[in-house]
Amino acid sequence: MKKVLLVFCSALMIQIFMTLNCIAQTDSCIVKLKNANTSYEQGEYDAAIRVLISALDGCSLDNMEKIQANKLLILSYLKVDNLEEADKTAARIMKIDPYFQPDKFRDDPKLSALFIKYTPTPVFRLGFSGGLNFSNVKEVNSFSIVHEDAAPGIDKYNNKTGFQLGLSGEYRAYKKLWIVLGFGFRQSKYEHLLYDVENTTINYEEKLSYFDIPLSFKYSILEKTISPYIQAGVDFSFLSSALSTTSRDNESDLVDRFSYRNNYQTGYICSAGATYGMKGIQLFADISYHYYPENVNKEGTRYSDLVNVFKYYYIDDDFTMNNIQINVGISYAFTYKNLIK
Repeated sequence: MKKVLLVFCSALMIQIFMTLNCIAQTDSCIVKLKNANTSYEQGEYDAAIRVLISALDGCSLDNMEKIQANKLLILSYLKVDNLEEADKTAARIMKIDPYFQPDKFRDDPKLSALFIKYTPTPVFRLGFSGGLNFSNVKEVNSFSIVHEDAAPGIDKYNNKTGFQLGLSGEYRAYKKLWIVLGFGFRQSKYEHLLYDVENTTINYEEKLSYFDIPLSFKYSILEKTISPYIQAGVDFSFLSSALSTTSRDNESDLVDRFSYRNNYQTGYICSAGATYGMKGIQLFADISYHYYPENVNKEGTRYSDLVNVFKYYYIDDDFTMNNIQINVGISYAFTYKNLIK
């Protein structure tokens, strides 16, 4: 028990010592900043520069404190006509806050002039999006158990609405050209009606879920508050589930169709949209077309689903399924480079 108490007391003393040391350091930093301000007001600019450099190097300041200290440092450099160091200090402020702008009414005009030449330019963004997709089924070859293959008027495909969610990272490759890598979840749906099967209609609905990895190039036509853009690339799609519901009259069956579907597809994307920017945050909306040339159905599995074959006389056609997608989202810029005008 004594050992436990000793360990506890030792830990408590260490914590108290660290807290007191941190408070002492904070008090010391506050004193330095006050002394620097006093030295500047008294015209002792070299002394203010020394104290400010010491505070910026040795004190744990938050971003706002760093900006205020650097602003005073710039003013001190300007007073001693050291324009080179004043310019370097302005660049440090822009690294802390790429969108920093001096107060036109309170700050010295000479200080404001140093920042006019900087243009904050995002280099890397992360974004989140979501939206709706509309399937576009293309029948390649038609097959039937109760009718002749490819007979006219025996079936009909209806496109359904699904949804998608996605994350993306954007890197500025060259000027207005970005490389975009994404990861998303997509659920697409369609309906297939078979007419005149034992004097009734077979209703087949399927829900397919994919994990998508799109890789594309994005070109920003303008880089203003509102900026239109175009985008094109490839989409690597991995099937995660395929569930169908087949029904007629009062009968209905849910079937796992994953084994009868191609589990991987390569698609091609083209899209157009626009962004609305507010400093590092962008809101965006776009519409895109996703073209998948490969068949959804897996070759050699047409008669493998015994429930659909024997109970509903349903077999797969050869078919593709493309996608029209509408997305809205938000992105945030994490890294910048400040271009000089």
